[in-house]
Amino acid sequence: MKNFIIISFIALVSLSSCKKQMNENQDLPITGSSAKKFNEIKTSENFDWKTTNELTFNYVGIPTIQPVKTTLTISSEDGKIVFYAGTQDMSSNFQTKLAVPTNMSNIVVKYGAVSKIYSTNVSAISFDILPTLAD
Repeated sequence: MKNFIIISFIALVSLSSCKKQMNENQDLPITGSSAKKFNEIKTSENFDWKTTNELTFNYVGIPTIQPVKTTLTISSEDGKIVFYAGTQDMSSNFQTKLAVPTNMSNIVVKYGAVSKIYSTNVSAISFDILPTLAD
C-alpha cells in the first residue's frame, strides 16, 4: 500500500509538471496583412500559385535488329524523387506527362547506361539514347 501511494504521488507530480512551451512570437498578430480568410489574400496579377510544372517527356526510339528492353527512369538529380520508372523498348517511341516541383531546376533521365540531365524550365523534353556531340 505504501508503494502504491509513493508511485501515485510521483505520477501526479510528473504529470502536473508537464507544461506546453510557448513560442515567444506565437501570441503576436501577423503584421502587414488584414486578411482573415484565405480568399482575402491580395497578390499581384503575375503571382502563380502552382507548386508544380507540367512537362511532356518524349522518348525517341531507335531501330534495333533484336528487341532490346531496359529500364527508363526519370528522377530528381539526387535520385530521391522518381517521376517515372518502367521498362522501355529501345525501338518504340514513348510519351508521358510529368508534374515536377517548381523549385526543381533539373531532372535526370536514365536508360540503361545512358544518363542525361535536362532543365525543367521547358515544356517538353525529348530524350534519345544517342550521345550528344559537341560542335
